[in-house]
Amino acid sequence: MDHSRKNILLIAVIILLGVGVYSFNLNNPLFWDDDDWIINNVYVHSISWENIKFWFSNNVLAGVGLQSNYYRPFLFFTFALNWVISETKPFLWHLVSDFMHIANAILVFILLRKYAGQIVAFLAALIFIIHPLNTEAVTYIAGRGDPLSVFFMLLALFLWMTDIECRSSKTVDKRHSMSLYKIGSLGALVLAILSRETGVIFPFLLMVFYVAFMDGDANDAKKHANYAKKDSHHSHEIRILASLKNAFKEALPYFGVVAVYGILRLTVLNFQNTLNFYAAPNLYSENIIYRLFTFMHVLVDYFRLLFVPTGLHMERSMVVHTSLFQWPVWPMALLLVGLFWWLRYLYKHVRDDGDDRNVGNDGSVRNIRNDQFQQAKRSNSSNKQSDPTFRIWLFGTGWFFVGLVMVSGITPINALIYEHWLYLPMIGFWLIIAFYLVKLFNYLKSKSLTTYYILLTTFLIYVSFFAYQSIQRNILWGKQDEFYKDILKYEPNSLKINNNLGNFYYNRKDIEQAEVYYRKAIESGDQFAQPYYNLGSILQSRGDVEGAIAKFEQAIKVDPNFYYPYQNLAVIYAQRGELTKAAENMEKLKLLLPGNPRVHYNSALVYIALNNKEKALEDLNEGLKYSSVDPETGRLIQQLIQQLTAE
Repeated sequence: MDHSRKNILLIAVIILLGVGVYSFNLNNPLFWDDDDWIINNVYVHSISWENIKFWFSNNVLAGVGLQSNYYRPFLFFTFALNWVISETKPFLWHLVSDFMHIANAILVFILLRKYAGQIVAFLAALIFIIHPLNTEAVTYIAGRGDPLSVFFMLLALFLWMTDIECRSSKTVDKRHSMSLYKIGSLGALVLAILSRETGVIFPFLLMVFYVAFMDGDANDAKKHANYAKKDSHHSHEIRILASLKNAFKEALPYFGVVAVYGILRLTVLNFQNTLNFYAAPNLYSENIIYRLFTFMHVLVDYFRLLFVPTGLHMERSMVVHTSLFQWPVWPMALLLVGLFWWLRYLYKHVRDDGDDRNVGNDGSVRNIRNDQFQQAKRSNSSNKQSDPTFRIWLFGTGWFFVGLVMVSGITPINALIYEHWLYLPMIGFWLIIAFYLVKLFNYLKSKSLTTYYILLTTFLIYVSFFAYQSIQRNILWGKQDEFYKDILKYEPNSLKINNNLGNFYYNRKDIEQAEVYYRKAIESGDQFAQPYYNLGSILQSRGDVEGAIAKFEQAIKVDPNFYYPYQNLAVIYAQRGELTKAAENMEKLKLLLPGNPRVHYNSALVYIALNNKEKALEDLNEGLKYSSVDPETGRLIQQLIQQLTAE
């Protein structure tokens, strides 16, 4: 079989594995954050110029009157497309996310096969497509930002590589194509950032790729080789510094895009303290050293989950570490030091024993970029086998840690550990593992076929376990109550999960069970307003108005920007004839939901009851400005304006 046909066959295998594993999520309903991001967010229920402007000027929760640090307008464009076609019918929603994941695995194979070898790249892509950790990013619709952003980052890298190859061509003038590829690559980066904030790490990923696989043109390498004759002791340092310099030049336009985005996020798009997710200072948010110590513990869990993905669940808790000498901080610190030493050793070994580049008669050095890292030939002497080990390690470790830098604790984030944060970094991790697997398979195949087949069988069982775990996770994501209860087995005091399970039972009209879980959520802590509001709603429905008011006020105390209790308090006070208090809550509600026409309409009704016609008309005219997102309320507003002006 020729090389290109084998590529097609391997890509087909990747696609079949992806379809086989993720076909089990196609009928899973939307839930959890999908409620606020999609179902209750009228701004993703149509594609209009007003909605597009809203996506680009607001955080992701603004559509339901809440605040967040997230800004993902292009992600919301995909949500709107899904909604226009199928509303809440889940099949197409999951089909789009699954397609993104499969496309990412194919891009991983295409990008790496040229530099790591066909089979190594295939194994890395194979494990990526079936690894159960990725179900948290793919099967969870609100988590689509991960595969979507990674798709555009990988696409940007592919287009940049194509541009590099065009520029290095000596036979064809492709200047026009080069500019188009570079423009396309920069455009893909913009879409990656607008899909998820982690897209800002792309320039660093590009530098990792460049230094590992594409460093040095012939002229630079010749200059370094000539200098090395004068001072061989510093030749490797000079080469890596020159490579980093060239990589930075290549990444500079991408850093420009990131800089523009960063300025916007820190100024006009700074919705809720972009660089710190915590409203109140705490031990974790106020000390970067503690955050880095804690991240070392997180790395221990990550490595375990990568190798043995069992006990998977969301909303993991993590102890904040305050000392380097706490377990398991110091072992991971030693491991990181050892990793640095290993990379340095490999780099010196490559310098001394030859690397994966071909040295010609003129002293120039040319990168070898074929699939097998073929034997480097010295035309003036005997041949010498190239060794890509250092480059594989450099890429793998660089990609892994750059992929995690946004969630490493350098800036305080909203959680300490999530499985889906490994979606991009694991590519580098599994490339290293795949590289050594292929070396081991090749060695055993030449030494002992029996041992070779035993290892092959073991590996197939291992990846089959990954696929089985992914299928089980996809099935579990489709059963909301079982999904939440599974998390509670590991995190019984999780405030969010107890509240979410209460919401599940409330929607099923099982009010007693809902109340049980709302009270468990309240017992877990005061930092979450939702369970107080939810319990207050139950008390309100039972006629316990005073109890409901107390819970609503407690919810506001926990989070003054949580708008739901203001609505209920306004209704309660209006029903009791306490119209001034009702108006006070409506005023607060208008501050939180300025673009909601229903809020302005209800406020107008309160002011009409207070005989304040002027204020009522002011509210109605303001609400009319936003009636395009709620045409039914717009008609009611127009009718009420006509009635008031006719009087």
